[in-house]
Amino acid sequence: MLIDGKEVPSLSGKTFPSIDPSTGKTLADVYEAGVEDVALAVGAAQKAFESTWRSTLPRDRSKKLMKLAELLSAKVEMMSWLECYDAGKPITASRAWLAGGPGTLEYYAGCLLTLSGETLEVSDRTLMDFTLREPLGVCGLIVPWNFPLSIALLKMAPAVAAGNCVVIKPSEVTPLSTVELGALVAEAGFPPGVVNIVNGPGDPVGAALVRDPRVAKISFTGGTVSGKRIFREAADTVKRLTLELGGKSASLVFADADVDKAVNVAFTDIVRNSGQVCGACTRVLLEEPIADAFIAKLEAKLRAVKLGMPESTETEMGPMVSSDQAAKVRGYVEIGKAEGATPRAYVDLAGRADLASDAFLPPMLFHGATNAMRVAREEIFGPALTVIRFRTEEEAVAITNDTRYGLAACVFTRDAGRAMRLVRSVSAGTVCVNTGVRSSVDAPFGGFRESGIGKERGKEALLDDTQLKNVRYGL
Repeated sequence: MLIDGKEVPSLSGKTFPSIDPSTGKTLADVYEAGVEDVALAVGAAQKAFESTWRSTLPRDRSKKLMKLAELLSAKVEMMSWLECYDAGKPITASRAWLAGGPGTLEYYAGCLLTLSGETLEVSDRTLMDFTLREPLGVCGLIVPWNFPLSIALLKMAPAVAAGNCVVIKPSEVTPLSTVELGALVAEAGFPPGVVNIVNGPGDPVGAALVRDPRVAKISFTGGTVSGKRIFREAADTVKRLTLELGGKSASLVFADADVDKAVNVAFTDIVRNSGQVCGACTRVLLEEPIADAFIAKLEAKLRAVKLGMPESTETEMGPMVSSDQAAKVRGYVEIGKAEGATPRAYVDLAGRADLASDAFLPPMLFHGATNAMRVAREEIFGPALTVIRFRTEEEAVAITNDTRYGLAACVFTRDAGRAMRLVRSVSAGTVCVNTGVRSSVDAPFGGFRESGIGKERGKEALLDDTQLKNVRYGL
């Protein structure tokens, strides 16, 4: 762990294994924090905030982030292999995703230099009124297992850029790349305590962060059930929250669409990270006239997907992150059957002696589904899409919005008027037209309803990590 600028074991000496899901073998033993370790990390962050970091000049904070970006650039290949084995990501995909990590740090290193308040023309001429953007203090950053280092950086960079100090809790399922980030933070010359990293499960490690009154904000990416629990517990200390939670996003494909483009997006949403992507459009809504042709093209691509061990550069789709996650998805196959849908798999794993783990799953479609089924309403988080047909634009919008989530949506149509109507009528935090859901560091991302609150990425994330102070100066 990283506490107060030092790489340290847990006080108890307790460890947990980090498992390679493609083989089931232990990659490393990782020190597991307890409540006392979390308290030390929060204390170190608070001390660094009050004594050093909050008063560090913006240009100097920017230089530290740029130095970390430089160090990370030299380690991207090593980090890519860590996540290949720790999370089961195909190495080519792991390299592609982590190539953007240094850019995240560089973006906020520049963005923080534009952070400012404003002068207000108020109705009282005896006052000069202006605002200040100030850091919150200590931020607890709880990171998921699907994109460990990328999301750790997306949370850490704006928080630190804004003048906060942080305690990062990576997922206990995929901790290794964030552990290595701690070594780079120390090498980059950040003052001790500005960035701290503690490993372990949500309870007690994440819970201790949420309950600590010294923590001003929690940023959490993960499941909606856990997010709701954090929401309730954070109320006791009235913490600021950014919650990026689950999704059941829809892709609406109309008869006038570029079908090949829409098929490619659906294919990617199944195969990319084995479907373990919160923004994936896991409900595919097809207008009747093109539904059969769309399905035929998608099925042909799924049958040809290269599913295999993640270290092979030929592999397009690797294992799930764990055997437990794979078992959860298999459970939804049975749920879909019981509801009357027809689940169909497109890669035969029988006899694949090269796949030594039960974490591997084939890509799947649920045919004959309705939006009332659990497989259309609950986040499966695996390589499975639910196919639903529609007849009219109004029906497509009604199906899309009939969900407790609201993270993202895709619209495929050549009709510009229809596209803009749907942009307005679809209730989701990100709506993409004629392209798949792709987030970038320079644009805000976050959902509506039970998909969360607040925004990650973009300048909005930096602003969410500040508090606005109003100053009224008597003349």
